[in-house]
Amino acid sequence: MMTTGMTWSRRLLAAAALAVVGLAAVPGTAGADTGRSATATATPGVTTATPVNYSCYVTFPGGSTTVPFSLTFTSTAPERVAAYRSFSVTLDPQQWTPDPKFNLDVRNVTVRYRLPANAWYVWHQLSGGLNLGSTPPQVKVDYAARTLTVTVAGPLPANVPFDLPTVTVYLLSGPSGVAQTATGGTSLTDPSWSWVRTDLEGVQRPFDCNPATPVVFSSTTIG
Repeated sequence: MMTTGMTWSRRLLAAAALAVVGLAAVPGTAGADTGRSATATATPGVTTATPVNYSCYVTFPGGSTTVPFSLTFTSTAPERVAAYRSFSVTLDPQQWTPDPKFNLDVRNVTVRYRLPANAWYVWHQLSGGLNLGSTPPQVKVDYAARTLTVTVAGPLPANVPFDLPTVTVYLLSGPSGVAQTATGGTSLTDPSWSWVRTDLEGVQRPFDCNPATPVVFSSTTIG
């Protein structure tokens, strides 16, 4: 399972930026996997496992509450990259099994990542994944909010482990600073992690999660 994504306008901007610094533009057709790869002018990647402790809004017959929830994300990114050079970051959430004591299935499983403020998004690629059903994962990039969102429609049955795909984000570094990826989302109404769960009575209910403060997954020094 592999997808890529980038709008034509962003392709043209990225191509222009790459041409300025003497790098070849990334070829390909929008929305299609062309087997491309990017050469990152950077130090070797560092892999980090980062736990994220969420507070999650849930409802139940007669009320609602918040509950704790934790996931570990594995990221790989270079420690350092030169200014105006291509590099990549991979982000991979841990496998999870919906609890059959509370759910029949989960749907619209969504994870939102914050992209660096001082690097340009060029394109992305999905790989891997487990027990995600017949509908391919969907990716949305919000350029204004600097977020990349991966959604799996499901339904994904309870008591069966699922693993969202690893996303590799290809970036072009800015002039200086530290390029960080982190949890996206801002609140329980704009969650970083969420799904819609079907409870044991067949009622679909929210499971909307956000950490108390953003959690950094990777940091790359520019320059």
